[in-house]
Amino acid sequence: MPKRFKIHGSGIQGSSFNWSGYAVTAPNGTSGLFTAILGTFTVPTVDTSLPGAQYSSDWVGIGGYADSTLIQAGVEADNFNGNAIYDAWTELLPAGEDEIPNLAVNPGDTVTATIVETAHNTWKIKIADDSTGAQVVRKVHYKSSGASAEAIMERPCILRPCDEPTDLAALAQTSEEVFDPVLTATSAPSTSPDFEPLLTAPAGSSLQYIVMDDNSGVDAIATPSNANTEGDGFSVADGDSQPDPPN
Repeated sequence: MPKRFKIHGSGIQGSSFNWSGYAVTAPNGTSGLFTAILGTFTVPTVDTSLPGAQYSSDWVGIGGYADSTLIQAGVEADNFNGNAIYDAWTELLPAGEDEIPNLAVNPGDTVTATIVETAHNTWKIKIADDSTGAQVVRKVHYKSSGASAEAIMERPCILRPCDEPTDLAALAQTSEEVFDPVLTATSAPSTSPDFEPLLTAPAGSSLQYIVMDDNSGVDAIATPSNANTEGDGFSVADGDSQPDPPN
């Protein structure tokens, strides 16, 4: 089963061996604060010219930043020996990724993933391909800490025991990823959350800017942009250069 590596760093900037993007964390680890997240992003184009296998995921989630609970939904963009593989998935840690075989996604498609706590520990997960009109809804029971909300580009763990950076996949090289908009809610569980921009943290919360490092922890291999003007969008690019935020 995959294990998310703890984010290193504090304050408004940190680094991770497998995450790049943004997280909002509740004040003093307050549980149950975040009850919904919505993220729209474009399925990236993966570089298939590289030998071997590389993997990447783009997702939004609730919990899991500083604890072992994480409910998430997103898309995969991988290169496997010159073949591009794209799929949509949901995941509830500690269980592994659960692919959605009846929702085909393709590079360039706009996808919206929504995770809403409709009642205590009851969640509705929807992934919609806005380009094709297809969508899948899953309803699950899950106990998340609710102490954080994230929008992340990730290189997944592919080797057990998943406790060292060498257990992580090589990061697939892809086109620049744009998350826009990303919204979250701290309202009580409901079918109609009161969404606000993710990058405008609620009072007392902290906005975490996360750079993905290589296995040595020295060089950045994926870097997020600053927030856009509205505070609801950002980009992530391969390498150590910060991309421009979306308009």
